[in-house]
Amino acid sequence: MRAGVLSYRLCDRNLDCEHCLLDAALLGRAPGALASWTPGDWGPSGYRLFPHDRRFSAGHTWVLPLDKASARFGVDALIAWLVSDVTEVKLPTVNTWLERGQAAVTLFAKGGKLTVPAPVSGQVRACNEIALGCPELVTAAPYEAGWLVDMALAPDQRHEQMGQLLCGQDMETLSRGHLHHFHQRTDALTAARPARVGATMADGGQTLSDPRAILGSPRYLRLVQELLT
Repeated sequence: MRAGVLSYRLCDRNLDCEHCLLDAALLGRAPGALASWTPGDWGPSGYRLFPHDRRFSAGHTWVLPLDKASARFGVDALIAWLVSDVTEVKLPTVNTWLERGQAAVTLFAKGGKLTVPAPVSGQVRACNEIALGCPELVTAAPYEAGWLVDMALAPDQRHEQMGQLLCGQDMETLSRGHLHHFHQRTDALTAARPARVGATMADGGQTLSDPRAILGSPRYLRLVQELLT
């Protein structure tokens, strides 16, 4: 932001670049604070990976009640960590009615896209227009500046809808299982790749360890999409 790389200058991390997911994505490196991520209480710059002030869907979106008739949602820390390089965001039109599970937001990343379903049913009241100009925020600050949509909920359904979602502690437990399964899937797909060459000599190249680089972005993003549905 200081160098003018981003057109919209906004930082909610007190310029703590060392632990910033956005800074890591811009530099093309894995964020140190999440390089060996396991679901726990705290994430980079002191924010909770699964904050206790909101609820979560099993499809890795969060819902924050704003008042008795509205709520805000976005993607959770696991999706933010797995993707990290959102390049464009497509948001729904204001006043559109969304059913729970219906495609609400499209996140474009290098090599593909992800569809984010609505975690609750309601009418779109507002969208995060800042994310349109700075899509990196969706994964750099998923619980704050990177929120996606505000929705108006039917008052008589609000309690029931929120009751169907998970608290932060339960979401941590679920995410441990999802992350373990995700690693198993990537490991299996990597091992299943047919060998295209025989024995070769070292040529000074770098061994690939990132599953996204090994599998290719389209295939990798398809695995992430399974977590969102």
